[in-house]
Amino acid sequence: MGALPKNKITRAERGARRRGNTPRLKKDVNVTKVPLNKQGFVASLMKKIGLN
Repeated sequence: MGALPKNKITRAERGARRRGNTPRLKKDVNVTKVPLNKQGFVASLMKKIGLN
């Protein structure tokens, strides 16, 4: 059995590439910050509904 070539992909690496670099933890929808370009819109919407 000879030496491994420099660019050999290991089994673990191959699995990671198939899965992609997806984050392990899912984002909590309730905690996620509203983007700056939508904050005014959301605020006005909440005000009209009466939740603010």
